Amino acid sequence: MTAPPVRTRSFVMVLVGWMALASAAVVASSAPATAAFAVLAIGLVAVTTLSRSLRWGAGVAAASLFVYALAGIAGPFPPWAVGLEDLLRLLRSLVRWQTLAPDLLAAVALAGTAACAELASAGLEWDLVLRGVGRRRQVQDLEPTESGRKGTGDGAGPQAGRRPRPARHQEEA
Repeated sequence: MTAPPVRTRSFVMVLVGWMALASAAVVASSAPATAAFAVLAIGLVAVTTLSRSLRWGAGVAAASLFVYALAGIAGPFPPWAVGLEDLLRLLRSLVRWQTLAPDLLAAVALAGTAACAELASAGLEWDLVLRGVGRRRQVQDLEPTESGRKGTGDGAGPQAGRRPRPARHQEEA
């Protein structure tokens, strides 16, 4: 009995659906400039997680969340013009519900995107394994080992108790 193939399309559809719904929630609760950044950050987290790993995706999500919060407090001013007083104002504003709600939504959107992208990445890997693309060809070693058997084993392991197969001899004409 063989297992049914993993449906990679399903994992990718979950990822795209999550990204769309999470982006819509962040866009609805944020200013237009920061909402556009959040949508780009969600896409960047998905691409990074799919191409690298979950750790890379989580790192990009954390950096994106910090820049998103910084962009939210900076407003129309360039981020390099934000001084120490503005950063202290950012920390104080995180306590207010009006600022905290979009930041929390962005954090959930970025973390969920990284998780869904890792799920899709794992689905792609398992799909290859179950289809047999990832299998290596077994190469027969012609050098005899201890008891005249073929192979490179040391005689220990699951096949140690078995008796060796009889060798096939081909006649040369």
